[in-house]
Amino acid sequence: MWTSILLLLLAVGVDRSSATKVHSNVIDLNDRFLEVKDKGMWFVKFYAPWCAHCKRLTPIWEHVGHALADRESPVRLAKLDCTRYPSVAQTLKVNAYPTLIFFRDGKQIHYEGERRKESLVDFVVKTSGPVVDTIDSPAKFAEQRKTSVNDPLFVFVESPEEGDKAQSEDLFSQYEEAANSFFTGNRFLKTAKIAQLPSSVVLPSRPGVVVFKDNVHYVYNSEKEPNLTAWINAERFPLIPAVSGANIHDLGTSLDKLLVLAVLSFVDRLNTSSEVGQFYALAREAATQMRKNVELQGHFQFGWLDGNQIANSIVLGDMPLPSVLVFNYTSYEYFLSDDSPQQMTSQSLLTFLETINSTQSLGGRSLTQRVRRMVYEVTTNVYEMFVNQPILTSCLFGVPVAFLSIITYSICSSDFSVDRESIYPEDEEFSDPEQEGLLDDDHEKAE
Repeated sequence: MWTSILLLLLAVGVDRSSATKVHSNVIDLNDRFLEVKDKGMWFVKFYAPWCAHCKRLTPIWEHVGHALADRESPVRLAKLDCTRYPSVAQTLKVNAYPTLIFFRDGKQIHYEGERRKESLVDFVVKTSGPVVDTIDSPAKFAEQRKTSVNDPLFVFVESPEEGDKAQSEDLFSQYEEAANSFFTGNRFLKTAKIAQLPSSVVLPSRPGVVVFKDNVHYVYNSEKEPNLTAWINAERFPLIPAVSGANIHDLGTSLDKLLVLAVLSFVDRLNTSSEVGQFYALAREAATQMRKNVELQGHFQFGWLDGNQIANSIVLGDMPLPSVLVFNYTSYEYFLSDDSPQQMTSQSLLTFLETINSTQSLGGRSLTQRVRRMVYEVTTNVYEMFVNQPILTSCLFGVPVAFLSIITYSICSSDFSVDRESIYPEDEEFSDPEQEGLLDDDHEKAE
């Protein structure tokens, strides 16, 4: 009887523990991952338990796992504790936490984008799919084009003529090479029938390449731009992309252009009745007009910032909303227009870009500027800590300062003077007989 009761209680306990345990689609890896990392597709988070950024990413990573499970994705989402398995981190050269790496059949792709669920899922979908997908029907292309406004879509159109087969293969080889470089951020398609594309697409010759973005399309012209990879690199961003800490490096270095950054607000950006919305429309109109100017198009890339945090770190000050600055990511120099945002027009903005060489550059990477930037970042971070967590920050800085003050006070207020009599007692002053005799003789001579 007692045995039955114990078994019943044990069963109830197991049921309760299994009911309260949340199912996870994230695989917890060990050091044997090195044996299977080249088999299939893995998206792994390398973390440390003490890392604050890793802790903030944990719930997002779980949501990504559920999203991929709902999509029935072949990608296995996983995590690995580098403090328990340092040999894995050393082999894969993981030096910072968290580090996100996508493993695809032996190839490692580091994720440098935003740590949001939508961005992570989008990265996995693009990276796990075919590098160059085939368009089977107009309906499939229409489905792919839905997001091409902010996510440029490239299409390779084959030649129907057998005589152009060699030319088609050569151009497709260049297209595939570019796709292998940029497929994590853009989608690449191919089709043998131009009828599967909208009727507005007209190719002067086939084979050809078309990019769809910003609700329009552009056809690759090999006479103006012989290098297909360079053309794809220049066209892989929308007209005026959102710029963040995750992609500003890519925008600033891969294009070799100056960034025209409009400082806006995400909430008010599409509100045309607000100053921010009106300035966004102005910047977009200027970017559209700039595409018609080959010289400006080759030197500038428009973008917009959500808030002024990045802009403030560039100018080491406070940039108002809305405003605009031209930024050279390589040299960290920036340029400001003399016109106020309220007075600026799309044409005056383009005129400012045309005369940028005669404008005094600010900032840079000189020693003085680096020291200023370091001081600014430290003071800004401390201020933000006090604003967001005043009690915790007060304890963080107050406790060490209090201990240091007590130690300093104790050192300064202590009396280190020593009484001579405590070292040389009076009764031991003439303890040596020889010295006492010598002293007596001296006294006798003096007398």
